[in-house]
Amino acid sequence: MDILPIRIEPSVQGPFPVASSVGFPGPSQPIVFQEALHNHQGHFDLATGVFTCTVPGLYHVGFDIALFQNAVKVGLMKNGIQIRDKQGEVSDSHEQVSGSSIMQLEKGDKVWLESKLHQAESEKGTIQIIFYGILLDGN
Repeated sequence: MDILPIRIEPSVQGPFPVASSVGFPGPSQPIVFQEALHNHQGHFDLATGVFTCTVPGLYHVGFDIALFQNAVKVGLMKNGIQIRDKQGEVSDSHEQVSGSSIMQLEKGDKVWLESKLHQAESEKGTIQIIFYGILLDGN
């Protein structure tokens, strides 16, 4: 029996993990990120905090938030519609808040993480955020 070599093709649409440790904007505004951990195609706009889909397919999109003496409430948004929300609050220790969703994206769809708290509510302690998206299956 011959074993054929397996060749893994690089994804046409790479992942977009981005990170931030700056305070949140006011409510109902996208969270802006300072650092792209991987964004070679440039489909995630650091200035606006928005990912724009160029390759239709099934995506895994999520976030991990580390809190210290702070509160957070975020919404995972797709084209202005909230897909998932999470909140957490911690006064004297650390807390982890995570969420994700598998979603079908079409070309031009926009995905972002949105603040749901007033800015003053999230300025007390520190917050570190990782927001990511990975193409699972392109159409």
